[in-house]
Amino acid sequence: MIANTSGQDEQIVAKRSPWLKNGIIVFAIMTICIVFLWPSFTSWRDGVKQVDMSKVVTAEVVRGDLIRDIAVSGKLVAANAPQLYSTESGIVTLHVKPGDQVMLDDAVASIASPELTALLQQQRARITQMEIDTKRGLLADKETELALEGALGSALVALNAAKREKQRADLSFEKQVISQVEWAEAQDSLQEAQLLYSHAKDNVDLTRERLQFEQQIRANAVNAEKLVLAELERRQHALIIRSPVDGVVGNWLVAQKENVASSKALMTVVDLSQYEAELTVPEFYADELQVSLPVNITLSGQTINAQIASVSPEIENNQVVVRAQLIGTPTNLRLRQNQRLNARIAFESREDVLMVKRGAFLQFENGTQAYRLNDDGRVYKHPITTGVSSVEYVEITQGLAAGDHIIVSAYDEFNQADVLQLTQ
Repeated sequence: MIANTSGQDEQIVAKRSPWLKNGIIVFAIMTICIVFLWPSFTSWRDGVKQVDMSKVVTAEVVRGDLIRDIAVSGKLVAANAPQLYSTESGIVTLHVKPGDQVMLDDAVASIASPELTALLQQQRARITQMEIDTKRGLLADKETELALEGALGSALVALNAAKREKQRADLSFEKQVISQVEWAEAQDSLQEAQLLYSHAKDNVDLTRERLQFEQQIRANAVNAEKLVLAELERRQHALIIRSPVDGVVGNWLVAQKENVASSKALMTVVDLSQYEAELTVPEFYADELQVSLPVNITLSGQTINAQIASVSPEIENNQVVVRAQLIGTPTNLRLRQNQRLNARIAFESREDVLMVKRGAFLQFENGTQAYRLNDDGRVYKHPITTGVSSVEYVEITQGLAAGDHIIVSAYDEFNQADVLQLTQ
């Protein structure tokens, strides 16, 4: 007997319409698209150019101290690295090798000059001959003086005889023994003897002066030749080339046993006690370069202070060569000749100025326009005025305030638009 039909009943679940679920999904997608695409739509509607934010570089305008400087490169050179030259033509012998330590006045090279040796021997022989001729001249002078003294003595004897004859004539004339004519002849003989004696005496004095003068001439000639000999000996002594400083031998500039000409560069000696930086600066800054300007040098990862010691008066290849003297070199830093380095030359320092990082935007309309970011997410072209610049920053004198953000990358793709829309 069947009580009821409940065992045959089935529960029926009402099915939802699939259109409702799909509608919810479509609505969500449309909402997301509207949120993300609305800025682009409004930009398109307003005619605003869109720029991918990943393709631009922005920087904040800040206030601080600006140091106007330039970045240059150069090399390290010894402050004192003299070149040694040959003093004569001849065969050179180098006594040291590159890298050898040398002290002041050490012999580093020598030159064999047969020509100078021959000149030295000839000069010595010439001086010897002149000294012999001088002695021979002294003997000849003595002979001349002896002959003159003999003539003077004869004149003195004749004078004394004439005086006696005059006395005898005077006595005889008083006693009327001789005539007046004979007495006058005796007086004339005395005057003649006096005249001859005076002439002989003057001749002796004059001849002695002449002989002394000739002796001085011969002595001066010998001294002149001795000066020539001294110069030749100095040149011979200079054939030994000596180091002018304590340091290290640099490069050989000639080969061993080479026949070199006079004033030929032989080698360099580097004084390692003091270095200088040789910098090349564009000629645009030539008028601003001055002695004692501060320089910061980066060498082997360390910063060294320096100051400009000299500025070349010449411009070569649009560059000015500047020498900077190092100040306070670290003891743990090994310096080498011609070592490359980077440096920054500071021209002036300005305190508490508006500045922003340098970038390619300075090339747009000569740096008179900049794209400033606004709070609405757009970028507006804004007039600015720039001042001095350094390696990293440029001064902003008008148009921007501290905290503003501008695009500092290139503006080539903006097509001089007044407004831009940055997109992610």
